[in-house]
Amino acid sequence: MGGAQSTNTRKLTIPNEDPTGVLEISDSVIERMRGGREGKEEKPESPPVSQLHSPVRQVTSSLPHYYHGRGTPKTSLEIQQDKQEALKENDEYWAKRVRIMEDNHMKINQRMEDEYKKAVKEVEELFARLPSKEEQPPCSYAGQYVMKCYQQNPKEVLKCAREVEAFAACVDMKRVNLLHSRQNIP
Repeated sequence: MGGAQSTNTRKLTIPNEDPTGVLEISDSVIERMRGGREGKEEKPESPPVSQLHSPVRQVTSSLPHYYHGRGTPKTSLEIQQDKQEALKENDEYWAKRVRIMEDNHMKINQRMEDEYKKAVKEVEELFARLPSKEEQPPCSYAGQYVMKCYQQNPKEVLKCAREVEAFAACVDMKRVNLLHSRQNIP
């Protein structure tokens, strides 16, 4: 190695697991290759080649290379395009989620509105059965006769017995008519 021809030639095979294809060698090996230690027969203790982590110069192109996946080099432009694509997919995903949520919201609102209308209709039907404010209470005229009689005869209430019986009969008649009308309603 150097100026003189060596008679003992050795062949050394080193497995290279680095995806860049760069071999890492120690400074002492570089020094021996240059011929700096030709005269000395001492073997310096150096760690195995697979354990060396000394800085190695690499030749790089104008665009930086990054390694993703199976060691395929990607330029920064390709990485930027990949990120843009990932952002686009993410935007599409969330836009779809928002549309689904809006659709569900519309369905829930429609259901609530339908139930509200149904409840209003039921309440109106219940109040339709009640007498209106303009309608006189049943047997009001008979009640007025009873009150008038009591006012005219405050100490002789038995004189109003006929009016009280007429009022009670009127109330009983209205009650029977009301029960019959409710039984006929489905």
